[in-house]
Formats: sequence, C-alpha cells, structure tokens
Amino acid sequence: MRRLAIGAGAALVLAIFGVWADLAFVPAAESPVRPVAGAPPAYGPKTVTAVPNAAAVGQRIWLPGLDDGFDPQGLAVTPGAVLVSGYLSTENGAHRGPCRVVRIDPATGAEVGRLDVPSPCGHAGGLGTGGDGNLYIADTHTLFVTPLAPGGVGGAFRRIALGPGVVGGLAVSTPDGIWLGTYNEDGPGHLYRFAAATLAALKDGDTLTAGDAARVLAIPDYAQGAAIGGGALWITRSDARWGTLDRLDLATGAAQHRYDIAPGTEGIAFDPAGRLWAVSEAGTRHFFDFPFAGLIVPFYPLVFTLDPARLQ
Repeated sequence: MRRLAIGAGAALVLAIFGVWADLAFVPAAESPVRPVAGAPPAYGPKTVTAVPNAAAVGQRIWLPGLDDGFDPQGLAVTPGAVLVSGYLSTENGAHRGPCRVVRIDPATGAEVGRLDVPSPCGHAGGLGTGGDGNLYIADTHTLFVTPLAPGGVGGAFRRIALGPGVVGGLAVSTPDGIWLGTYNEDGPGHLYRFAAATLAALKDGDTLTAGDAARVLAIPDYAQGAAIGGGALWITRSDARWGTLDRLDLATGAAQHRYDIAPGTEGIAFDPAGRLWAVSEAGTRHFFDFPFAGLIVPFYPLVFTLDPARLQ
C-alpha cells in the first residue's frame, strides 16, 4: 500500500511556499470529544488533529508502541480486548517491517498483550476472527493463522500462501469465516469470503485461491479496512492525508453513502454492543517524526470508536 512519504527538505519547501492545497489540515488541537486514554508518544504533540465527523467519535486511545515505530493496519475485537495488527518502521517511506499484534484493554487503553508475527510477514494489513477460535493475520501474500489463547493473542502459526488475485490488504471478522480484501489505488478492488470449513481444511504451507471463495464483492479504491454491521458492509478508504467511511449494500456491494472521517483510518470492526472500532496510522513515527512534519501531516495515531448513527 502506497503511503505519504515526505522528506525534511520537501516539507520545508511546502512550509515556505504554502503549496499544500490537497494537504491542508487543521493544526494539532484537541477534538471536542472525551480525553485520550493511554500514553501519548514521546515524539509528537500531546493533542491530536481535529478530524471530520468528530461528533461521531467516542472513546479514544493512544496506539501502543508508537515510539517503537508501530504502524497499525488491521483491527479485530475479542471479548474484553481490541486487537491491532501492524508493522514496525521508523524510516520515512518504509512501509514494511517486523509484524506485531497488540492486545489493548478498551477500558484503560493499556497494552495487555503482544504477539510477534513470524517471517515472511512485513505489513500485517488485515486482522480477523472467524468464529473458530483462530486469529487471522493477513499480509500481502500470506495468511497467518494462530489460536486465540484465553487472555492472549495466539501461539503457534499456520502459514497459508495467497494465490493469484487474493491479496491480504484487509480482513473482516464474521462468525463463520473471514473476508480478505485487496487494496487498489487505480480502481475497484475485491473482497473474498472464505468459509470457516474451507479455512479449517488448510494445512501449513497450503495455498488459498480465489476459487476457494464462497462470495466475491467489488469494493472501492483505496480500501484499507472493512466490517459488517447493521445489515451493511462498511469500508474505510484512506491515505495518510484523508479518510472516508463508505456504507455499501452487503448483498450487492452497491455504494450507499460516503462519510469523511479521520485521515489514515485503517482497520475497523464492530463489537457486540454495536460500536464501530477503528485505528488510524496518521501521525505514526515514520510519517511524523521528521522536521516540519507538524505543518503538513495530520496527527491522529489513535484507536477510537465511531457511532455510525452520528455520521454526517
């Protein structure tokens, strides 16, 4: 997935000449919602950029591991915890690195568990649970499967290769399997549904193909995350500079509505109470930790909830 990569010199030129019509942001300031739980990173401001549809934002948590260079990609909700997958990078323009899953206590914002994902994982673009007691971590060309340990985030792994057409750009949790989706900047992508029985039959080293999918839907360009709730399919679209939440017809994939939300929004998932959880990579260290970044790059490296009924 391509991301905003701006060196210090380019940032200075933009700051001097004001050439940022499509990079315009409200300066870092506290959004008019509840305080942020957890510990802020050492490298950035203590407040976050004001974002579109702030009135729909509820709980907010500083993403753990920001000082280490953790960049979030996927998100899943399990009983008593929010799980976030991502990779480690402190170099501007480097969008792969060691993969990690962190377990977050939604009540306190504290990191209460961590799982390192083995090679060849380098992006961890999607995270999902399939109703079978397993956690699915989707990298670009490999699906990693690990048991969901009580109070933890996994142990041993199965590595499943993704065949032609199937890309682990994002993942969706369902009670009876998962969906895997592609990220495409030049046109629509695809979302493939794989049944739990199909996934259970795969051994370490097997390949999951498009032909194994029970359903396929077209999804918008720049798709970063997806969730199913309220009878609809929800898709996040973003770059480091902007974000939208699209509501699609679950049966056909037809677009119903598009809402502007926090820039950099990646994985999303509904919890049993119907709250939509999301995570943003805007302001992660390899985007933000260089001179003049605050002038052009939004700062919102949070896990947060959205109330779809309050979106405008």
